[in-house]
Amino acid sequence: MSIFVIVFFPLLLFLGTWQVVRGLEKQDILDRYDFNRSLIPVEANQLSNEDIESNYYRTVSLEGQFMQQSYLLDNRIYRQKSGYEIFSLFHSNSNTYFLINRGWTDKEKIAEINLPKKVRIQGLYTPFRRFGLSLSAEPFVNGWPKIVQELSFEQALRDLSPEYSPQPAVIQLSAGSPGAFEPIWKPTIFKASRHYGYAIQWFGLALVLLISYIYFGTERDRNENN
Repeated sequence: MSIFVIVFFPLLLFLGTWQVVRGLEKQDILDRYDFNRSLIPVEANQLSNEDIESNYYRTVSLEGQFMQQSYLLDNRIYRQKSGYEIFSLFHSNSNTYFLINRGWTDKEKIAEINLPKKVRIQGLYTPFRRFGLSLSAEPFVNGWPKIVQELSFEQALRDLSPEYSPQPAVIQLSAGSPGAFEPIWKPTIFKASRHYGYAIQWFGLALVLLISYIYFGTERDRNENN
């Protein structure tokens, strides 16, 4: 019993602490999201490149043209229906390239992703984290659009550089902008409160384990004395 407690008590404390840290990180993301989203929109070329994280979740405007290079992120569920989340390359008038998350669409509307004319769009400037999940390496496929299970900044650089090197951020296209589909993106999947709930469970198990150890140890000593 002592060995069991020595092994699992610190493990439970570690898991609880880890969930608290994750909750604090998620709360920081949500606080920054709420604050920066409330600021007035700015032109994308006005954002500072020195502290890119301070720009996250700002509403930005840019003018230019969608290009033919698009990723169709597969197995995206919306309203209990499977479809694609569309990420299209955008060439701005300032000669920079962004991947634009245009939102979700069902598989019957893929022919509508091309938008050849120049447009002015608006969206949230967000970190280019991994989107989707692939459990195995995906083979390289020539041609566009590409159907993928996972999309990362490193993959986009491999596919698009050096001619169309994208910026290390994704613009989450506003619903009213030209070329937008159904927006389903969120700044984080789980809220901070869920992580705190998990932390309470782990700390609760640690407390139960400690109380049980003390109780059964006391009972054993009492029985031995009798």
